[in-house]
Amino acid sequence: MAEAKYVLNISNAAGARQFIVTDFISLQYQRVVNDSGLLSFSVPDTHPMALTTVERDWQVEVIRRRASDANISNAIAAYVDFGGFLRDEERSTDGDGKTTVTYYAVGWNDLLRRSIIAYKAGVSNRTSFTSAKAETIMKTLVTRNATTSGTTADGRDRDVPTWGSYVTVQTAGIDGAAGTTLDVFSSRTNLLETLQQIADIGGGDFDMVKTAARAWQFRWYNKQLGTDRSASVVFALQYGNMTNPTLRYRRLDERTVAIVAGQESAGVRVIETVTGTNYNASTNSYEIFVDGSDITTNAGLQDRGEARLYDLRAKDELTFDVIQTPGSLYGLHYFLGDRVTGYFQGVSATKKIAAVSISFDQAGLEVVRLELQAI
Repeated sequence: MAEAKYVLNISNAAGARQFIVTDFISLQYQRVVNDSGLLSFSVPDTHPMALTTVERDWQVEVIRRRASDANISNAIAAYVDFGGFLRDEERSTDGDGKTTVTYYAVGWNDLLRRSIIAYKAGVSNRTSFTSAKAETIMKTLVTRNATTSGTTADGRDRDVPTWGSYVTVQTAGIDGAAGTTLDVFSSRTNLLETLQQIADIGGGDFDMVKTAARAWQFRWYNKQLGTDRSASVVFALQYGNMTNPTLRYRRLDERTVAIVAGQESAGVRVIETVTGTNYNASTNSYEIFVDGSDITTNAGLQDRGEARLYDLRAKDELTFDVIQTPGSLYGLHYFLGDRVTGYFQGVSATKKIAAVSISFDQAGLEVVRLELQAI
């Protein structure tokens, strides 16, 4: 099997290249659907990068490729598999006196984590959305809280600072008003966390995509980030593309009933009760209280309850290390967000690749690990 190759492209905050790193000691990164992900890599303290002051928001891009095996056309052209901002730096010395410098980066979606929805409650199309499509709600929230369109003149608590000029949103012409119709009420909550909650029940995924040296675009993906490959990509021990599988049925933290309390009038609060798909009055009734005092519609209370139950739903998680085979290669046959089929212990099901974790070392050993989630 031909080996994968990794190159790290290191740029300053403005996107000007500073280093091309191929002689790292180790590299690990994880990509997660609708989340920031995380990367770390280590170099000796004598490395040119380690002798340079690396400032916050320097950029790192992981370029991955794979050559063809003899007589097999399965090459993977060089592509960026992870991109993010360098934030942490760690220096450590082992018992032999060798000092290592480790850098940590968060993915581009971290831009969405930097803001809150900084408008007061009850403002239409800012913190209050009724009978609106998930795509439209998300794009409006990003526009008003992660671009320079978010201003005090518009009612925001604070102007979005300079970094907002680097962010754009898919244009209105591309906004197909897709996804589930929702009532969403959210004021002064973290933007990324709110987008994740909407995505959970909204029928689509999102991502920040780098479009220039210092420019990123928020994009919506209708239904899913990836492609449905469940008929062509099957992971199973007998196919030789899976090792170290673990199937866990997560039930301990499950909640199946959300009691959502809305606004109070004359000493009485509006209450909506939402039950999850796994609710059973005899064997699976676990309640949770959800505050909805900022919500003005019953549909909005129900949507918040559904989102909370989705977070706390029972999960069948199948994780395993992937064996790269000629007919089953990450970056060629399957990608983050795809729907694939996993088979283990008599259980066969279509799952979504919710996370991809990769580690790579100086010896050229690549380990790809997938986290598959129920859909």
